[in-house]
Amino acid sequence: MSDEPAGRGRIGVEIFEQVEKIVAAEGITRSEAFQRLSDQTGRRAGTVAANYYRVARQRGTVRPRAASGSRRGRPRRGGGDSGDVDAALSRVSEAIDDLVAVVKRQQRDLSRLQEQSQQLAKLRKLLS
Repeated sequence: MSDEPAGRGRIGVEIFEQVEKIVAAEGITRSEAFQRLSDQTGRRAGTVAANYYRVARQRGTVRPRAASGSRRGRPRRGGGDSGDVDAALSRVSEAIDDLVAVVKRQQRDLSRLQEQSQQLAKLRKLLS
């Protein structure tokens, strides 16, 4: 059995692999790769980044942040763990991406069925 997720989570893995490939091939930063992938796929750069970092955390490939909780000029807001929020947002993002794919597939199927219905109507008219 493959290590790749079959449905949910597949998009995150694909994004992770694409970002890694872009960074390695072109020597650009992850942020630049997120933006490039965003431009190519129509997803927001933040969505690309959230998916990338979720998979990276799962694989243990993300470097930990600098000294305990420092955030380059921004004070921490609360005492909660942002990992839970990031994970939830990532799951929501994946679910939305999956829903978009389903709707697009349904639109293609509906168009095909409408064409077939028109052809059937023409055939019936010819036979009568």
